[in-house]
Order: sequence, then C-alpha cells, then structure tokens
Amino acid sequence: MLALVLLVFCLGETDSVVDSYVAAVYEHRVILNPEPRVPVSRRDALIHMQKNLDIYEEQAARAALQGAQILVFPEDGIHGFNFTRSSISGYLETIPDPEQESWNPCTEPGRYNNTEVLQRLSCMARRHNLYLVANMPDLQPCPMKTAPSSCPPDGRWQFNTNVAFRCWEHFEYKK
Repeated sequence: MLALVLLVFCLGETDSVVDSYVAAVYEHRVILNPEPRVPVSRRDALIHMQKNLDIYEEQAARAALQGAQILVFPEDGIHGFNFTRSSISGYLETIPDPEQESWNPCTEPGRYNNTEVLQRLSCMARRHNLYLVANMPDLQPCPMKTAPSSCPPDGRWQFNTNVAFRCWEHFEYKK
C-alpha cells in the first residue's frame, strides 16, 4: 500500500503527463544485531545500521542503472528486529513532521542531531535520482496535550516509521 501511495504522490508532482513509473522492491537478508535485547550506544547502533545501509546503497545504484525511479526497502531492513523498548534506544532517530516543516537531510545535515540515517537515505535518493522508501525506528516526544497516563514513563513514543525520500527535495513519512 505504501508504494501505491508513493506512486500517486509522485504522479502529482510532475509537470508533464507520465503514464507509468518503474518501481523496484528490494528484500535482503538483514545484518542483525546478535544480541537485540541488549542496549547499545548510539555509536554502536550506527555502526550496525551502516552495514545494512551500505547494502542499500549498492542496491540503489543497481536499481537506478536498471531504470528504476522508485525503490522500496523492507520493513526493519536497516536495524533488524527483536528489540525491547530499551534496547532499541540507540537506533532511534527523531523524524520531524513534514507537514509542519520542510527539511532536506542531505543538504541540511546539521539542522538536527542524531539524524545520520535520515541523512544517508536522503543523499542516496539524490545521488541515484530515485524516490526511496525505507523503514526505520522513530522517536517522538509525547505532545503536551496528551494525557500523562497515555504517554510512556520516559515521555517518548517509539514508532516503526516508513520514510519516503524524494530525489530532490525533503522527505515524507507514514507511521
């Protein structure tokens, strides 16, 4: 369904009439954290995620050479699975709401802290002239209007978020 939503989104962004797009879906054997229930530092989480992102980079280049314009990566493909709420902490990035602001992680890398994965995916989309959809763990503070009883004790929500990068602009996402 996300790929369909993205296709409609892409079709609406063009100035000329386009009948179709070439889309690719990539599935890979995720390089997993051997101990996903043990918390790791942000640095160690990034080292782990970079291994999967290196594979994404190779596949984005291959897809672009084969004429793909849209590339969808698998759920949990960057970080893996079987984490606990605390053990995934080092993997989380806060993804700004694209309805409230426009931001290109590739061209404005210093705007937010701890957005290395967003930056890498954004630059990958630009470098290969692709629309990319990737799934990543997202951290969001509970809004002030949220009842304290519905917010986790640490005051933050964690989501599994699909992020779509345009090849030239900012990103969109779906939780």
